Amino acid sequence: MDRRAFLRIGAAGAGLIAAGPVLAACGSSSSAGSSAASGDIAYQLSWIKNFQFAGEYIADDKGYYRDAGLTVDLLAGGPNVAVDAVAESGKALVTQSSPDFTANAVGAGADLKIIGASYQKSPFSIISMATPITSPADLAGKTIGIQAVNQTAWDAFLRLNEIDSSTFTQVPVQHDLTPLISGEVDGFWGYSNDDAVQLREKGNAITIMLLADHGYLLPTGTYTVRSDSLTDPDKRARVIAFMKADIRGWQDAIADPAAGAKLAVEVYGKDNGLDLSAQTASCVASNDLMVTPDTTANGLFTMTPDLIAQSVRTLGAGGITASETLFDMSILDEIYADGPTVS
Repeated sequence: MDRRAFLRIGAAGAGLIAAGPVLAACGSSSSAGSSAASGDIAYQLSWIKNFQFAGEYIADDKGYYRDAGLTVDLLAGGPNVAVDAVAESGKALVTQSSPDFTANAVGAGADLKIIGASYQKSPFSIISMATPITSPADLAGKTIGIQAVNQTAWDAFLRLNEIDSSTFTQVPVQHDLTPLISGEVDGFWGYSNDDAVQLREKGNAITIMLLADHGYLLPTGTYTVRSDSLTDPDKRARVIAFMKADIRGWQDAIADPAAGAKLAVEVYGKDNGLDLSAQTASCVASNDLMVTPDTTANGLFTMTPDLIAQSVRTLGAGGITASETLFDMSILDEIYADGPTVS
């Protein structure tokens, strides 16, 4: 099941996304005799269990969490799970979110910090078919389909590129790609590692304009914790242990995309109707969002001061108030003190 199909289910699928521990047989590390300084933690995922969490599946399957002294519950997410609220409540030690959601939560009184980003580039894209759209200038005279949920980010992109919305026609769409395939729209808001993959898997020739290549500089798949998890010695030790194990899992997932996809389809997301070929292709596409010259130099999930500043600027273009204090890279600085790899 892809993102669009899942969203169409709506409330009928709420049972699939209840935030709770996964079954021990398929998604929860077990570690008999874990030290008192370590122990049980929960990691709240931002979406249903699919390719997006391949590194976590590998870290669990290969025992990297166990080796770190942790028993980790991977809590399924979805459209009805407010991941930042889960972080603030303390029900999960670490959650995966995005800077816009976290900044809004902090603005409403939450005490949260972003400690790293899996996707250094946002997968947000304008996907086109018959008439290729490769740059913001190509939007002129086109009909573009935008979902209501993405309007704030789209408006930020337009402001960052100084594009007058009167130069193109915007129409409302849902997550069904039919308007693009039928030619009703020239461009369609989608994900480079999901919607674009689904289209190509079905034999469609497409062009992708990645918003991140044109000024929309906002990482996503961000790791979020309560601020006190950075100051409380026991909580901080657990966050460090988790992040080290998670990095190991993602190093393996990036090196072997098929391995994470297989675990997604056959074990962790086996009830979500996933297709192995598409999930593998999505894992490959995700690598392009995760591995950059900066992460090669500094380590996975790291955010440079420049990227943090650009993120704050992008948030501001969308009308979201944030400052660089939203981000705290001290955990990753400690982990990568000896270099950009973890073993």
